Amino acid sequence: MRDYRRMRAVALCLAAIFAAAISAPARAENLDGYWIDSHGEVILQFGPCGRDRCGRVAWLKKPRGPDRGPLRDFRNSDPKLQNRFVCGLVVVTGFKKQPDGTWADGSVYVPDHGMSFSGYAQVLDRNQVKVTGYMLLPIFGSSEVWTRMSRKPPTCEEQAKMIAENRWSEDTSGWPPAPPPVASR
Repeated sequence: MRDYRRMRAVALCLAAIFAAAISAPARAENLDGYWIDSHGEVILQFGPCGRDRCGRVAWLKKPRGPDRGPLRDFRNSDPKLQNRFVCGLVVVTGFKKQPDGTWADGSVYVPDHGMSFSGYAQVLDRNQVKVTGYMLLPIFGSSEVWTRMSRKPPTCEEQAKMIAENRWSEDTSGWPPAPPPVASR
């Protein structure tokens, strides 16, 4: 009887550890929110677009184009698209949740190059995501780790106004704080 209780206690402990191991990665798979690249040059806002996830440019460290106005997609090979503003542009499309918890099967448009690449993202933890872009095969790609932003950047319209009024600053300390997390019940 004593051995049965001991085995039951061990089984319950193992079940709790297994459940924690399964649920921890599930919490770390959330891609939605604001993410800044490893060089501090761009912030993307990820969110739903149908069943997939998409990302749009929410902030640029260097938001001015060659004409000193808001940066446009001037490197795009399609002349009809070269006049689009980069801030606000959807650059990540079609990321689908994979069985292993990653986000893949998507496309990443890089305005700096005027090119699209295949891509995927692996949420490492609540505040870090490893983003990989590649051509043909992932082995021919490059990765970097992005960090979740705790604050919402100024809107693209606010950024354009600051540029027009010569008030643009790369200093992010004046941004409004992030709203407190919603408590789950």
